Amino acid sequence: MDGGGVTLVLLLVVGIGLAMFFRSYSREAERARTANYKHSIITEVRSFADEDGNLELPVLTPEAHGYRPVGRERLVAIQPNVARMELKGTGRYSTSGASFSIPIVKGVRYRVGGGSIRAEKTWQATARGRLIVTDKALCFESDAKNERITWTQIAGVELMVDGLKVMKRSGPPRVYVVDSPDPRFSAALMTVLHT
Repeated sequence: MDGGGVTLVLLLVVGIGLAMFFRSYSREAERARTANYKHSIITEVRSFADEDGNLELPVLTPEAHGYRPVGRERLVAIQPNVARMELKGTGRYSTSGASFSIPIVKGVRYRVGGGSIRAEKTWQATARGRLIVTDKALCFESDAKNERITWTQIAGVELMVDGLKVMKRSGPPRVYVVDSPDPRFSAALMTVLHT
């Protein structure tokens, strides 16, 4: 092997090593971010507890936040700058399977084959607004869409560093993406859900 070949192999090995290092570094940074977020939520939940260990949720004034409560509903927490995500078709289709085409006459072909045609779908933001936690429901308010999900309709909530996923007892789950999540909002959400 000449000097150029050794240099090329050495550069390739160093490049692969650097790629693996940066990949593991980004994973560690994501793990640290998740751990910090979980710790912040736990700290906020502990701040809701009184001397006897009973959880007392904060109550916000609805008028100060531009919210009209339903009945004797109490406003607990608000998360601004939320994008409601939905799985929407892109207008493109993908096919799978084998087929062949037989020419019949000029401009006319007979196609034979098996397989499937599926619409391609991606997650798209359909509305931007705010999420509201009350003692009776989780509400999403925006100029485009409003939605109110009562606690009895919710089967579970999955908190993520960049948003949350609400699993309903019936129908598709609701996915909300947040630019900068508020640990106090997440703590209030989980406290109301589990009490």
